[in-house]
This record gives sequence, structure tokens and C-alpha cells, in this order.
Amino acid sequence: MRLTSRLAAGLLPLLTLASALPALAADCDAWRAEVWEVEGGKALTAHICTPATGDDREPMLYLQCGEEGAFALRFDDGGRGDPPDGNPEWSGRVVFSDGKTKLDVTMMYEAMDGVLYAPAAFSGPLTKLLGSGSEIALTPDEKAFKARRFTLKGSSAALGRLAPTCGAR
Repeated sequence: MRLTSRLAAGLLPLLTLASALPALAADCDAWRAEVWEVEGGKALTAHICTPATGDDREPMLYLQCGEEGAFALRFDDGGRGDPPDGNPEWSGRVVFSDGKTKLDVTMMYEAMDGVLYAPAAFSGPLTKLLGSGSEIALTPDEKAFKARRFTLKGSSAALGRLAPTCGAR
């Protein structure tokens, strides 16, 4: 019994540390649709990440239900989360590319979360781009935000699970 208690006591700090670490590569290998705690309750979220490096936050691309007829798309570049020149009203162009198709998307800075936001129409070109192919690159014009690549593995299934909860047909 004492050995079991010692073993459990010795493992507890490791388990606590493991839950505080950035995402491992396996956590970011495919899109998932999961319920997240958000301000005001819970929301089904289709998401993908890349493992964090150094002191950066975990870079993420995620969608939740948005305004009527659209998903709310958010891009966290994993950086400091500060807007260019401290401007909380900032908006600018981010190029989404799968290597064949490029889409210019105007994204707005969301101060509360320190991420970029854009609506993505359910059947629009951005949602279609995110639902097919093997990889997507996001390249902001503003150098305060980092360019990132995300796999599209599993994106179609994750978006397919999210869409009906948002009223998409």
C-alpha cells in the first residue's frame, strides 16, 4: 500500500506538468470537432493546431457557429496576440492557399482572444478550400502575425460534424 501511495505521489507532478505542456505532434495530426468551453457556455468547434515552440502559444485554426449562413473562423498565429501598432480595430489581408488556389481574406483582430477573425460562408470558397486538399497555408500581409501551415487531414469530417449544429444544410 505504501509503495502504491509513493508511486502515485511521485507521478502526480508529472501528470500535472504534462497537462500544462503545449500540444504534442499527435494532438495536431488531424482536424477534430470537439465541444469547447467558451464565454457564455459551450460550443462545438472544428479545429487544428501545430505544436507550440518556445514561449509561443499553440498556433490554431478553428471554426465555430457564426452569423447566419456562416462559420466564425479564427486564426491564432501562436505569437504574442498583440495587434499591429496596438490598434484593437485592426483588420487586414490573410492569404489562404492550398498550393493551387489562393484566397484573399480580410480578417479582423479580436482583442479579447488576441486572434484574427473572419466569417466563412457555409458553402463559400473559403470553407470549400478548408474542406479539401492536404494542407493550407495562411500568410498575413501584416508581419506582426506569423505565417502558418496546417494539415487539412480530417477537416472535411470535422466541418461536416459542425455544419448541422450551425444550421448549414
